[in-house]
Amino acid sequence: MIVLPAIDSIERSGSALRLNFVVPAGLRYFEGHFPEVSLLPGVVQIGWAMELARQHLAAPAGFRALSNVKFMRVIQPGAVVSLNLRMAEEGRELHFEYLCGEETCSSGRALFH
Repeated sequence: MIVLPAIDSIERSGSALRLNFVVPAGLRYFEGHFPEVSLLPGVVQIGWAMELARQHLAAPAGFRALSNVKFMRVIQPGAVVSLNLRMAEEGRELHFEYLCGEETCSSGRALFH
């Protein structure tokens, strides 16, 4: 079971959504990842994006593939994060982007059946 962050605010515009939250420092995902500099694993970022899209944008359950996934900046415990989610019109493609301030941390697309 995936542990989601507590969402502080949600901004909605058509099929797009911006969720704002603080990354909890005590998440088990940080254990051993890495001792010198804790960072939020990419697989967790993807999992959060997909689960939050299912909850708030009715994204389909039939996951097919990931595309154009890029990790540009680390997300550390306590970071203030915005997650932009947008479903393509046909509902088979989710675009996601994590930002810390105005800096993109990661982005990509999830494709569904």
